[in-house]
Amino acid sequence: MHAVTELIAFWSLYFAQCNLQQLMLTHTPITSGCGLVYELPNIVDRADESCALVDMRDIAWTEPHYHVETEIYFILQGNGRMVIAGCEQTIAAGDVVVVPSNKAHFVLPGNDLIIGVINTPPFNAENYIPLTATNSTVGFDRTQFDALTQQ
Repeated sequence: MHAVTELIAFWSLYFAQCNLQQLMLTHTPITSGCGLVYELPNIVDRADESCALVDMRDIAWTEPHYHVETEIYFILQGNGRMVIAGCEQTIAAGDVVVVPSNKAHFVLPGNDLIIGVINTPPFNAENYIPLTATNSTVGFDRTQFDALTQQ
């Protein structure tokens, strides 16, 4: 696995040069608990990573979950709030957020939120664990989630 700072530097350049609309037009999205996910092919030959675009413009929040992969979120457009292991932060275009492995997280999209996501090791759907109840081991508080989503 590459050092996180090297990953951020490499993928920041990649996302700065990509055309979001073109990528979204040429790839078929998968509907998920995180919005529309456009899985991108490994066009840069980096076997330890996977890359996706996530369009959160039409959802109120993402499904709380965790997984073994480390994720790096590149906020490409829009804004919102993100909660990682109970810690809430505001996110906006230009931000980069690292989600450590085995830490609960979810996003409350604001305006026009689209993110680029790098997983290392590559994303594996079998490692995606949705959360519905408080789980202190991964830092998920159902009461906090309900208060933020007003459920």
